[in-house]
Amino acid sequence: MDLIHVKSQNSPLNPNTAYKYHSLKKYPSLLIKVAGKLYVDRAEFHRMAEQTRDAQVKEAKRIAIA
Repeated sequence: MDLIHVKSQNSPLNPNTAYKYHSLKKYPSLLIKVAGKLYVDRAEFHRMAEQTRDAQVKEAKRIAIA
């Protein structure tokens, strides 16, 4: 688990978006609150990004064939 504070410059998410997602309990494996500070799990973010990329490539191939 590689945690990044949401307010750091290296955070992949906008802090406002991260706090909103956390309050809505969206993506619980991505956003983790430790000692009152919100962190993004970098490994989970990359896993989600790869899944999204693979789905987009699969969809593009499906459309190109049709």
